[in-house]
Amino acid sequence: MWRQDLTAAAEPRAKLSRAALRWVLEGLVVQHLSMSRIAEGLDVAWNTANDAILAEGRRVLLSDPARFDGVEVIGVDER
Repeated sequence: MWRQDLTAAAEPRAKLSRAALRWVLEGLVVQHLSMSRIAEGLDVAWNTANDAILAEGRRVLLSDPARFDGVEVIGVDER
């Protein structure tokens, strides 16, 4: 049986590729796209896009113990 290693393209059992996750985060953070627009652009359900974004955000941001290194002040914007 021949098997192809796709771990460079996506995590095992992932719903979205690494490239799609990068596009999603850029769309959300830089372009301020809504979750509905992101899901539509990927042709996936809203929940699929949302779950992927939350997981990637946790992986990239929250699991980084050095994310606040050098930060002296954190401000809160009231909207």
